[in-house]
Amino acid sequence: MSDQVHVVTRATLNCANEAIVTALESPFRLGPMDYLVSPLLTIEVLFVYRKPTSSRDSDFIPVHRLQQAVSHLLDDYPQLTGRLQANSITHAAEIVRFGTGVEFWEAQCKRKLRNIASSSLSGRIIVPHLPGGGNSLLPIFHSTVGSISYNAILAIQHTRFGCGGVSLGIRVNHQVCDAKGFLQLVRDLAEIYRQLRDFSPPTLIFPPEIRSHFRGFHNLSPNGKSKARSFQPSNFYLQGHTENAALPDSDTSKVSARLLRFSGQELADLKCAATDPDPKSGTWVSTFEALSAYLYQRVYQAKMQVLEARGISPLGPRYKPLRGFWTTMDMRDPTRLKLPPRYFPNAVYCPSTYASHENLMRGHLWYIANIIHYAIRSVDMEDAKKEFEWIAAQPDQSRVKCSNDFLAGGFAVSQWTRDNPYIAVDFEVREDGRPVPPSLVSLPFRGSYLVDGLAMILSTEERLHRRKFNGGTSTECDIPYALDVNLALNDLVWPFLEQDSQFVKYIC
Repeated sequence: MSDQVHVVTRATLNCANEAIVTALESPFRLGPMDYLVSPLLTIEVLFVYRKPTSSRDSDFIPVHRLQQAVSHLLDDYPQLTGRLQANSITHAAEIVRFGTGVEFWEAQCKRKLRNIASSSLSGRIIVPHLPGGGNSLLPIFHSTVGSISYNAILAIQHTRFGCGGVSLGIRVNHQVCDAKGFLQLVRDLAEIYRQLRDFSPPTLIFPPEIRSHFRGFHNLSPNGKSKARSFQPSNFYLQGHTENAALPDSDTSKVSARLLRFSGQELADLKCAATDPDPKSGTWVSTFEALSAYLYQRVYQAKMQVLEARGISPLGPRYKPLRGFWTTMDMRDPTRLKLPPRYFPNAVYCPSTYASHENLMRGHLWYIANIIHYAIRSVDMEDAKKEFEWIAAQPDQSRVKCSNDFLAGGFAVSQWTRDNPYIAVDFEVREDGRPVPPSLVSLPFRGSYLVDGLAMILSTEERLHRRKFNGGTSTECDIPYALDVNLALNDLVWPFLEQDSQFVKYIC
C-alpha cells in the first residue's frame, strides 16, 4: 500500500441468506468463454465519488451499509463466495468451497480529491494522480499460480479521503465475467445499496443469469462430443507454440502506461480521416474503429522505429505478429448468441486481423480502419458458436490454444464505451434528491492492464454531463463524447511516440 493510504480493517463477507449457498451445485462449472481467460487475469475498476458539502462524512457511502449491500448482492451471485480451481481431469475452470467469502477492505487517505484534481492541467481527477496510480485504492491481489485457489473471486476496497469523498476499488476474477458482466454486478450493488438507504426490501427486480452458456456440453453423449470435436476451428487449436516477436532488448519486460484523452472534435476529425473518401464505396466506420485504427498504425510505426534504431529488418516472418490486431466483441446481442439480457459470465469473442507492413507504415488511415471494420463485421456467428462448442467438448482444456495471440507482439483494443460505466452506479443523493454520480470511473495502471500493446478505450465524465444538460436524455450530436485511452506499451516504444508532436498532444 502507498504511504498515503492506510488499511483500517479487513472483513470477509458472505450471503445474507446462508441457505442459498448450500443449494448451489458444487463444483460450479464455468463455460468455454470463461476457460479462454487466464485465471491470473482480473477486472479492476476505480469508482471515485466527491462528497456533497451538505453531507456528513459518516453518512456518505458508510462502510456498514455498503457491507450489508454486498451480502444481499451475494444472494444473487452466490458463486462469488467460492474459490476457483482447475478440474483435476478436464483442467477446466470451476468454482468450489462456497461460503469462503469475498474480501472487503476499509482504508483511509488524508489527501483531498480537490487537490488531486488541481494537480492535473485539466483540473480533472485522473488515474495517474491518484495514490499509487490508483493501485493503492484496490485490495492486494496475489498474481501467482499458487494463489489462484486462495484469492477471493470478488474483492472491494472502500477508501475515504480527507475531504470525505470515497473511492470504491472493485476487483473480480476475469474467469467469471467480462466487462459487461462486471458493470452489471456493480450496478446491482448500487441498486441494492439505494434500497437499503431508502429502507426498501433489498431485492433485485431482475435477477442475473449466473450460469455459463455451453456448460451443458459436459453431459453430451460420446456421439455428441465427437460431432462437436469434428469441427475445424480457425481461431483455436490443440497445443502448439507461437513464436514471440517481442522487441529485442534486455528491458523488454518493462511496460508502462499513459493516459490519453481525445476530445469530441479530435475524434470527429479522426473519424473523417478514417472514412473512405470515395462516396461510391458505401463504407463507413465507427468512432471506435477510427480511434483503434489510429492507435494501431501509430504504435506499429513507433515499434518499427525501435527496430530501425537497432539495425533490425522487420520484414522477416518472425516479426509478422507485430502486425496483428485484436479486439473484443460482446456476444450477448440478439444477432449473435442470443444470450439472456442479464447474462453475467464471459460472453466475448475476439476478432483478429493483420495489416501489411506497407499499409501500416505508409497507408491511409481510412484503409486501416476498413481492415478493422471488416474483421469485426465479417465474423460468422455460426462458426463462432461451433468454436465454443468445440472448446467445451475437449477432454483436456489445458491443450486449447488461440491461433493468434496479441501477446506475441501485436496490438489489442478493448472497448469500455458501449455500456457507459458512469450511468446507474450512484449510491448517494444530494440534499435536493439528485443522485451523486462518480467523478471518475477508470482502470488502474497495473496487473492485467499493464500488457505491452494493450489499449483500453474508456467513457469519460463528459458523457454524463451532456446527458444531464439534455435533461436526462441520451440525445446525440454530431460531435462524439470525449474518450480516454489507457495505453500500455514497452518502455522502448514510448520515447518515439513522445517525440511526435501530433501524438503527444493526447497524453495527459
